[in-house]
Amino acid sequence: MAPRKKTFEQALNELESVIEKLEGDELTLDEALSGFENGVKLIRTCDTHLKSAEGKLRELLKSEDGEFIEKVLGITLDSVVGGEEFDD
Repeated sequence: MAPRKKTFEQALNELESVIEKLEGDELTLDEALSGFENGVKLIRTCDTHLKSAEGKLRELLKSEDGEFIEKVLGITLDSVVGGEEFDD
């Protein structure tokens, strides 16, 4: 049986935990390096999920003629995937 992929939220929560441990003073060098390596893997997992979500949003925001819809209900694609505030 293949291992289940972590959800974005699971990976982000684990990453936050890793960061907290790395910021502490209790880790040995080997533990810190292992934690850093795990953190990089978790960042890649989060990045993969975000890129997938961006692709899905782009598909959802395409009009019938294949052009991207500039604004939908005052929300632009950049505001959704770029972290900007919503337009009023």
